[in-house]
Amino acid sequence: MRLALASLIAIGAVSTTALAQEQTAPAPAVAMPAATMPAAPAQMPMPAPGPADPSIPVVAAPPAPAPVETYVEPVRPPPSTDPTALQVLSVLDRICKPAVVGGDFDALAKAAGLKQKKKMWTLDLGKPYSIVLDNPGSNKNVCTLTLQYAQGDAQAQALATALHDWASWENSPQLRLIRNDQTVSSDYRRFTVSWDDAWANGHAGLVYMRLKKLDETSVGKNYEQAQVLYSTTSR
Repeated sequence: MRLALASLIAIGAVSTTALAQEQTAPAPAVAMPAATMPAAPAQMPMPAPGPADPSIPVVAAPPAPAPVETYVEPVRPPPSTDPTALQVLSVLDRICKPAVVGGDFDALAKAAGLKQKKKMWTLDLGKPYSIVLDNPGSNKNVCTLTLQYAQGDAQAQALATALHDWASWENSPQLRLIRNDQTVSSDYRRFTVSWDDAWANGHAGLVYMRLKKLDETSVGKNYEQAQVLYSTTSR
């Protein structure tokens, strides 16, 4: 259609010119000899660009400005609502933290509602689950909890998440994550997560260590086992 339309426009232009010539009937033009016809002016050639002037310094374009990094304030996730995790955090706050800085370990454990079983302070979470505090002995700056809790990754992850939130947001001094790995010994697989305040030249630390058999089955017949340690060192 585009080619056909263009042909019709050309035909129309020619017909209109012929009609105009018939109406005006101009006088015949006098032919001029070819020698007397003026020649068309020659087009002047464009000059070729010359070499750059060495006296004029070449100025490089300024580099593009680096993007400005905007500080993003960390946002705390919702605190844990897991019952076992909340019991662990309560023991850390009410017993471990005051005990490692000189508090009376036995008095603190008793006041928190733990009972002595086989000379170990124990919080019963419903059989076969429990929190048992190791006797600190001479290591009074270390508080060790042995946990027996529900099998499966969900409960283990809930504990790790709650401890991370406590270390990062609740504890003073603030602790930061420094380790998250797995080691294998002759008896257990140990999945270890730890936090400390060495970034601020501090002296506090928290460790969560989940224990599994070498074949990755649970330590207990119907429970998982882990340890949580809170400690301080002298400045």
